[in-house]
Amino acid sequence: MGQILQQACKWILLLAISGCSIHGSFQGLYSYQHKTAKIAPNLIQMSAIPVCDLIQKDPPVVYPVNGVALMQCITPFEKALVYIWRPQCSSDICISPMHLQDFCNTNGVELFIVAEYYDHEMMLLSSPIKRPVFGVDCDHYSSHLTKKYMSGFLTDLVGEEVKYGEQFFFLFKKGCLDNSSDSLERIKI
Repeated sequence: MGQILQQACKWILLLAISGCSIHGSFQGLYSYQHKTAKIAPNLIQMSAIPVCDLIQKDPPVVYPVNGVALMQCITPFEKALVYIWRPQCSSDICISPMHLQDFCNTNGVELFIVAEYYDHEMMLLSSPIKRPVFGVDCDHYSSHLTKKYMSGFLTDLVGEEVKYGEQFFFLFKKGCLDNSSDSLERIKI
């Protein structure tokens, strides 16, 4: 532990001496749940009804959820897809919720979108999707560090330990995980 601390101090000192600074955000590393709630107070809401019964509203509402509660919603469906959505992602493997909803409608799959982190700008955009976007309930997982709360969420959802960051698409058949992947093409719906 002492060696790790010494190494961290060296890096901090090196950054301070070189005059480097970090510009931009830490999206993908931190939840931004509290910041988003301050900026857009009506965006994040706790549900008074079971999360399984929620539909998309206009303007959009994001509901914090844990993996066990979401799994209860998935179980009744023949096929359900959980997509871990990264709002600011521009990679080829990132798909817009609207396009993914169209794909799921065409293929008879129930779609559940879970945001990896909270981003008020992207979450406030109306998108024709059936269900609301869910956010991970960071308080339930006692952390706002993405790696920690996402690992807990995915482990609760799948029922076994899942490494965060390796898969973003989870296909369930009759409530059992059938396949998971980092891209939609490899999920084999």
